[in-house]
Amino acid sequence: MAEKTRPRGRPALAPEVRGEALAAAGALLAEQGLKGMKARTIAERAGLSVGSIYKLFGDIDDLVRELNMQTYRDVAAHHQQALATAGLDQADVHGRIMVLARAYVEFVTTHDARWRALLAFNRRQASEAPGYYTAFEDQLFRIITDVLAPAPGLEDPADRERSARAIWAAVHGIVLIVLPNASYEDPVATALTQIEMIVGAFIRDAAARR
Repeated sequence: MAEKTRPRGRPALAPEVRGEALAAAGALLAEQGLKGMKARTIAERAGLSVGSIYKLFGDIDDLVRELNMQTYRDVAAHHQQALATAGLDQADVHGRIMVLARAYVEFVTTHDARWRALLAFNRRQASEAPGYYTAFEDQLFRIITDVLAPAPGLEDPADRERSARAIWAAVHGIVLIVLPNASYEDPVATALTQIEMIVGAFIRDAAARR
């Protein structure tokens, strides 16, 4: 009788193991931010070997990108839900932009570690980010661009896209500076007041240039 050949190497990881490891890494990111994104820490949380983590995700940056893409998806879904719940007429561009601003502030304050991990990771990347990754950020800007579509003076698509990025850069900057500032009695209310001033001025200026 011929001797049976024994399979070489370790058995392949079951497909569901990747999802479980990703969930474990996501929980760590929500708790600890980027400092929790170490192969050994993730492996211990997932009940896997360090080698299995690299086998599943390639490297830690690839894993973090995957988690950040989920953050982008969650932000987009949160914004879309906020618009749907508000039920404002599309012509109320100022009101709808403020709905998005409030949704952004709410997401940032609720998911602070994930949000800061995304920003820190994007800042530290030495090379250009992969197209599949930046596409998720572009989808967020498209939500803002679509809300700006009825605004007088922003009929040109290219101008509207530039305007969307300019407005959101201001919103993001205010959130980044004001929310951690302990000198404000109510940082959230202060941030939203400042955002409303910027949004109103921008929309009025666009209409005046028409």
